Amino acid sequence: MKKKTTPTFLMIKILFFIFLLSSCQSTDIYFDIKNQSIVSCNGRPLKRILIECDSLNLKDKDCYYDLFVKNKNIKIPSALNINEIINLYDLKNVTQIFYSNSCYKITFVGGGDDGYTDLKIWTNNKGQVYKTNKSTCK
Repeated sequence: MKKKTTPTFLMIKILFFIFLLSSCQSTDIYFDIKNQSIVSCNGRPLKRILIECDSLNLKDKDCYYDLFVKNKNIKIPSALNINEIINLYDLKNVTQIFYSNSCYKITFVGGGDDGYTDLKIWTNNKGQVYKTNKSTCK
């Protein structure tokens, strides 16, 4: 005699599969040169980002930042202008992160098994980003 699969068990399997697919969100980011902003491709808040200098730092300043928004009262944006980074991530004794004529690697770190995504930016002699390796989500 063949055992029948109950509809409830089948529904549980389907719901579990849907939950599994929806639990891993994309961590893709790009840099919007016109707005000088780091942008999340799926609108996900940029809660934790890493910024690392890939250039020779002539000013002998910190060149690595692990930025994490801890204040739960702040609405974390999904698009972040580089001039707002110091205020949003509450960096003490830091007046500038991006220096002129430099290259940086920016990493958006997801939670859990979401992973991370990198992008690179290059600054001009005024410290503004003029080039990136990812200017769109695609």
